[in-house]
Amino acid sequence: MSLTVTPREDHRTNVRRFDAVFGGPIWWGTHLGGTYWLVPRACEWGTTWPMHTLTIAMLLLCGRAWLSGVQVLRGAQLADPEADRTAQRDVFIGWAGILLSILFGAVVLYEGVPGLILDACAMTPTS
Repeated sequence: MSLTVTPREDHRTNVRRFDAVFGGPIWWGTHLGGTYWLVPRACEWGTTWPMHTLTIAMLLLCGRAWLSGVQVLRGAQLADPEADRTAQRDVFIGWAGILLSILFGAVVLYEGVPGLILDACAMTPTS
């Protein structure tokens, strides 16, 4: 019994390509801006859980960007990259998306970990 896998075109859409390449940087930028916005408000509320929730959400979205990169790459590899020029491009886009989402996921994690150790409210200037 042999298992044949046919390429799925829905894995090679423009939305998945965009998410694979730009998802990680977009979610990192959202995390960075969201953290700057949340710190004064979290200090007013007396809790830091909104910042931790934001970090977890952005890590999950970077994981989704990684998955999009894997799906674009898998779809391109199944579509015979030697015969299809678009498949050759999608192999590059898939690998770029995988690496970028890992990189920016790590950056989100590196920005979020100090919030577990340091008190952000102690470092916020008061007016």
